[in-house]
This record gives sequence, C-alpha cells and structure tokens, in this order.
Amino acid sequence: MTDAAAAANTANTIAMWSAIAAWIGVLISGGAAFFAWRQWRKINRKMAMLTDASKAVEVLPAWYTERMMMDHWLFGLVTVDGRTIAITKIKAVSDNGEWMDVELADKDDLNMGDDEIVDIVHAVAADRTRASVKIANVVAAIELRTS
Repeated sequence: MTDAAAAANTANTIAMWSAIAAWIGVLISGGAAFFAWRQWRKINRKMAMLTDASKAVEVLPAWYTERMMMDHWLFGLVTVDGRTIAITKIKAVSDNGEWMDVELADKDDLNMGDDEIVDIVHAVAADRTRASVKIANVVAAIELRTS
C-alpha cells in the first residue's frame, strides 16, 4: 500500500467514525429534547378548582362532597395517620380529584379545651382558615357536631 492509499484509508476511517459520533449525538439530543418536552407539558398542565358543588360531585362522588360544600357546619376529615382535620366547609375540589380546598374550623368552633384537641388539626386563628387537603390521605368524613 502506498503512502497516498494509506492516508486515504485513514481519512475514510476518521470520516466514518465522525459520522457515527454525529449520529449518536443526534440520537442523544433527540432523546433530551423529547424528555424536556414531556417535562414542559407536565409543568404547564393546569389544574382547575371546582367551586360548584354539582360539578365537584362529578369529580369526587362521595356522599359528603355536596353536603360539605353547601353547608357551613363542623365536619371532620380523618386522615391515614389517624388525625382529624376539623373543617367547616369544602370550598373547592380540583378537577383531577386529587385536592380539596377547605375552610378549617378554628378553636372557637370546636368548643374544646387545649388538652382535648391534641389530634385535631384546626386553624391557628380565625383569619387563617384556608387549607388544601390531599384527598388520597382522607379515609373518613364525619360530622363533629350534632344539631
């Protein structure tokens, strides 16, 4: 093999490996772009909060949804860890059925002493009653007051 043929062979080998490296770069870039696009879609997906009781019942068809959205009463949401969230009203339910906005009961609504409300989550003040609750963590809905 002559020097010119060896040089041409080396140039062809380098060109082939450069083309392979370029295609690998294209595949990696395409994968990264696809992953970024999926994350962008996830971030930009908006969640609506339903405040109309009849629409919220379609998303969360539990007996308490409509009643707790229409009545102002003392209700309890028992969570998976055994604590009770004292609420007076459900304000809204997310359209994906994962969250509910509630109005927490304050200490005056509970009519209990400090030692009696250890496992009851309530508002810290009368003007701080809004909260969001993850619905998957609620195992029971109860009334905490009789009429």
